[in-house]
Amino acid sequence: MTLVETLALNSNPFEGYTAETEPNIADYAIRPPYLQAIAERVRNCTSFILFGDRGAGKSATRITVYKEIWKVLGEKNSPKSPFVVNLTDFSKILDIFKQGKLTERDIIGVVSFSIVEQILVWLSSLEEDERNTFIEGLNKDERTLVLALIQGFYLSIPDMDRTISTTETLKLLNSAWTTKSTIWLSKRWDALSRVVSSVVSALSKKELGESMDISEPAALLLKSLVGSAPTAPMAILGKLVEFVRAFGYSGVSILVDKVDETPATANSSEATARLLYPLLSHVQLLEVDGFSWIFFLWSSVKDHFNQKFPVRLDKIAHADITWKSESLRQMLEARIRFFSGGNLSFKDLFFANVNVDEIFVELESLAVSSPRELIKLMDIIFREHDARGDVGASLLDQISVDIGQDKYAKDTIGTWFSFKVLQQVLRLGKTSFINKDVQGVFKISDQGARVKIKSWEDVGLVRQSGTMPSEQGNKQSNRYIVSDKRVERIIIRKLDEVVGKEIEQAEFEHDVDNEF
Repeated sequence: MTLVETLALNSNPFEGYTAETEPNIADYAIRPPYLQAIAERVRNCTSFILFGDRGAGKSATRITVYKEIWKVLGEKNSPKSPFVVNLTDFSKILDIFKQGKLTERDIIGVVSFSIVEQILVWLSSLEEDERNTFIEGLNKDERTLVLALIQGFYLSIPDMDRTISTTETLKLLNSAWTTKSTIWLSKRWDALSRVVSSVVSALSKKELGESMDISEPAALLLKSLVGSAPTAPMAILGKLVEFVRAFGYSGVSILVDKVDETPATANSSEATARLLYPLLSHVQLLEVDGFSWIFFLWSSVKDHFNQKFPVRLDKIAHADITWKSESLRQMLEARIRFFSGGNLSFKDLFFANVNVDEIFVELESLAVSSPRELIKLMDIIFREHDARGDVGASLLDQISVDIGQDKYAKDTIGTWFSFKVLQQVLRLGKTSFINKDVQGVFKISDQGARVKIKSWEDVGLVRQSGTMPSEQGNKQSNRYIVSDKRVERIIIRKLDEVVGKEIEQAEFEHDVDNEF
């Protein structure tokens, strides 16, 4: 029998890792910290940065806020709310970013495209009569503005790129929007794309009625927005606010997420900070009336804002999302209660002689206090317990927990860190070390060791933890420790054959070459 069968559970409480794949999550979810605060910031159009470790619930918070705002908008007589847009695709600016030429104007260009595109998609979600009411209700100034923004920030993008982006946007927004036309409910994305095209045509008409030509004023407006004036970025944001207000919204709120997951940032906190720096270094761009930026950023990025890329965080509201032990325990308890029909709790998964409180502390630590990782870890423990041929219909014991933790550490760590840097730290074979240790293992100079340690710090694999006496008299050496508990477990329990393995001559020569 499986553990699920032994406990008479409806199904495995931990087989779903993301909110999108769990249809009943509202019945057992623990709301993440700062969810309410961010929702209020979105409604009030004020900017905010939420820092958090991976798996801490940043994206879950973004998705929840996004859906809740749009749910309210779908209700009759709902109060005015801002037009909320997800920004998770940065592909349009990656080439210029790699060239070191990225500016705040480039970032705002991507934002402008996203807002214009989503307004067009939103209009396509309405029944034709309602859609026409919005379009035909635009006055001359509003139509001029709409024409300028569509031409400058939407039609300026290649048709193929627009088609791909629109299709993905339609799919993404399908789960959030409740006001949908008959064709939308059919999920025929190709047909909906044609509706979007018809909306673009209707809004891009250069004449208002039969006599009023708006093409010239639209061209002049666009010229002022894309010109070289230093005030242009502020002006664009202001015009985007006017744009959405023309369709009945109170303002704009951009939810910026997954900046560290692009090919160019490659899970690098330094590269992520560098990509956002052109925008965040101009605090006034975060203070435009009716326009708010809500950033969901990896916590390691903050250190670079305080150092290499100075950002006035004292002028930008921000917080760090952290989960208290009590909340994580409540999360496990809520899931088990739901899937057992209210009959079981966390301790009922284990034999009576197992210290459940100590087990939970172990699991929380290994899962880096992340709700997503804790759920994943429990799922692996369930599976590894079932895979033991000698346990039959028994409950969890320390052996199953240890096997599950070992499996979790080995299987998941590669998705958090690149193979190269992970192999280097495992090769070092120490959970605490100084520069001299790195020099000895990799046969490199003091400077080469510094560079290597810096690369490990940048991805969050190690961190400095005080100093210790060196071999050179009274001089102190920086002491570093492995900061990820999974990597620490792999090293201590030698779960990978590369742990502590002596470097080969070919690898030594490669490292030496890379020093220069």
